[in-house]
Amino acid sequence: MIWGWLSMSLSDVFVRRTVEGLGALVTISRDIVGPSRSANSSDSSGFAGLRCSPERVGYVAASAVNVVSSAFGWETSRRASKTVLMPLLAASVWRRRNETSRFTTTALLIGLAGGWLGDVLLMPNKPNLNKGSAAFAVNHVAYHVLLWRAGARLDAVRTAIRFPLWAGSIPLVAALKPSMLPAAVGYGPLLAATSALADDPVLVASAPSLRTDEESGLPVADQAYGLGHGGNLFLISDALLMLRKMVDEQGIVGRLLNAAVMDTYTMAQLFLVEGLLAVDRS
Repeated sequence: MIWGWLSMSLSDVFVRRTVEGLGALVTISRDIVGPSRSANSSDSSGFAGLRCSPERVGYVAASAVNVVSSAFGWETSRRASKTVLMPLLAASVWRRRNETSRFTTTALLIGLAGGWLGDVLLMPNKPNLNKGSAAFAVNHVAYHVLLWRAGARLDAVRTAIRFPLWAGSIPLVAALKPSMLPAAVGYGPLLAATSALADDPVLVASAPSLRTDEESGLPVADQAYGLGHGGNLFLISDALLMLRKMVDEQGIVGRLLNAAVMDTYTMAQLFLVEGLLAVDRS
């Protein structure tokens, strides 16, 4: 009886959170496309986003190119697209600097610089995961500061869900890939903390309620609702990265895992940046 009730409750939460994340993605996508979809807009060309937020359009395009290139093993386009991902996202933050606080803008730019360095260090076919993790640590610390500043805190439930997964992975990494232990031990807690903090409900307490768009029937939600999904996708991305390191990285499975790593990673960064900007504006 209790187990059945708990299962239903968890299912309800999962469905609700998924719809909220989809709603945040719809809002972010509309912002990127620009006002051309509005009935009051004089721009019906469909390219308003290129004028309103060319960096975000570029980020989405570069993400797509990177995911496809990773899946097919096209190294030139994979490396070129990966190099520009964080600079494009940083340029978007800078363009909107007048809409948010100087502190948030600065912290995001520092964090994305760390993410860019991590991307570059992990770009070779046989990257040094420990050095890449050290650079990404800067990215996560910046997110921690901004999430904490927005009111997010760790609690027993969210911590208990994430940190045991990290602790349980240490013996496996030690047995199969001992060279990756520094990254697993040092970087793992930072990643788990990002996921737990970003999933704090307080971050959406003052956000507008989820609604359904009358024209499309799609859910629409404030960008802040994507924060938890961004943190969780970052966690999934790094779990897939660890898994990829344990298989033939040049084989079909390795390439597909690499594509999945980049797909979840680029979505995570977009959700977190857009969500933190939205929380700061509110």
